[in-house]
Amino acid sequence: MSANHSTHSSNILKFCPSCGGDNFSFNGEKLFTCRDCSFIYYINPAPAVAVIIEAQDGRIVVTRRKHEPRAGYLDLPGGFVDMMESAEDAAKREIMEELGITVKNLKYIGSSPNEYIFKGLSYFTCDMGFVCESDNLSQILPADDVSEAFLMRPEDIDRSEIGFPSMERILGVYLSLKHK
Repeated sequence: MSANHSTHSSNILKFCPSCGGDNFSFNGEKLFTCRDCSFIYYINPAPAVAVIIEAQDGRIVVTRRKHEPRAGYLDLPGGFVDMMESAEDAAKREIMEELGITVKNLKYIGSSPNEYIFKGLSYFTCDMGFVCESDNLSQILPADDVSEAFLMRPEDIDRSEIGFPSMERILGVYLSLKHK
């Protein structure tokens, strides 16, 4: 995404978080520097997880987003990795928070960059995709930021209804692995 986009940090952050001065400048790529106190701030991606939960019949769990950004759009269950948490633990925690179930045989399949615009600010993420199974799919209870969850064949998902390009790419990786 271009630094000229209105939600980019370079258009939002005007004052140094350390000294409060207004000599806080962006280098055009990913670095802010304060000319008053020499504070340096990097725009680094936040780690996030997306989980494809497989049912025995080949369908997967698909969710619908409850809140902005992209409320009402299709999504894969998952979310941000907490500080001092592994991606695998984040995947298990997010599934429990969003669906109320446990998962097993968690396997990493790939990652995709994403821009997550929340309340007027761009957050850049590295979305890590996992595939797994669960013994208790019949006990799914949508919660947290999920309005509904359902099973469907991955080939039947209307990709124009997916909320984020990174989720579409992770789903594409999953499908390509299934057809090898």
